[in-house]
Amino acid sequence: DYYRAARDADVILSAPLSLRRYPAQALSRTPLCIAHPVPFPSSGRQRLAGQIKSLVSRHVVNIVPSTYMAGHFPAPVVIYNPFDPNALAPKTVDQDRSNVIFVGRLVPEKGGNVLLEAFARARAANGARLTVVGDGPQRAALELQADRLGIADRVRFTGPLRGSEVWAQMRSHRIMVVPSTWEEPFGIVALEGLACGCRMIVAESGGLPEAVGPLALSFARGDVAGLADCLDRALSPDDQLPSDEAVTAHLAQFQPQRIAAQYLAILEAAARLVRLAAAPEPM
Repeated sequence: DYYRAARDADVILSAPLSLRRYPAQALSRTPLCIAHPVPFPSSGRQRLAGQIKSLVSRHVVNIVPSTYMAGHFPAPVVIYNPFDPNALAPKTVDQDRSNVIFVGRLVPEKGGNVLLEAFARARAANGARLTVVGDGPQRAALELQADRLGIADRVRFTGPLRGSEVWAQMRSHRIMVVPSTWEEPFGIVALEGLACGCRMIVAESGGLPEAVGPLALSFARGDVAGLADCLDRALSPDDQLPSDEAVTAHLAQFQPQRIAAQYLAILEAAARLVRLAAAPEPM
């Protein structure tokens, strides 16, 4: 059973923290590391569960994907999320300077409505086209919004795409926008956009600025005018993409092998501390 497996393990990595599994984990007395994808809920129906998880987090090794997330947990260890290096396939050389792309779930917190408003307002985007990759409950509302703004003929909704299909779309666009209106824990999609050669524009949201480093334009969350200004700048003939060398050096931090090595080091350290604590004292 699960308790026996937990008891026999050298160390447990739980991703994320599960209150259903935690009693067996705690009773096993095996060192426990938790990888937290998002902060604990602090309101609504999950508030009590969030409070209990917050208490539990004081007694485990907490692993988080950004320094933004580190502010939500006691004594955290920051290990970035990796990106898929297959996104680094050769870039196309005929990227249209006027092509803009969004990739993500079509839900309010991803900021699709902010992007449409800014795209309609940006002066340099008058002849530009916007591709929206993804699906979700907000799709119909976004399609209606594009029509209301008079840009429906310049906005294409592809529906959901996966893996190489998404990267192919990214590589055929010069500019990619991540306009999230909630605090993103990190931003793997922004790393993929960089890897595909896109000029990145991101909201100053949670871990997003940390994911792209100095290689992107940014604007305040929800700021339509600020995003429109970024689009005008990115669509200008004078704007320059970051160098391939700068992108390669930045993405090296997020290679899967490097992230895996960091996880293994943390797990080994947690197990070693328990072994030292359990060792008999010398006579």
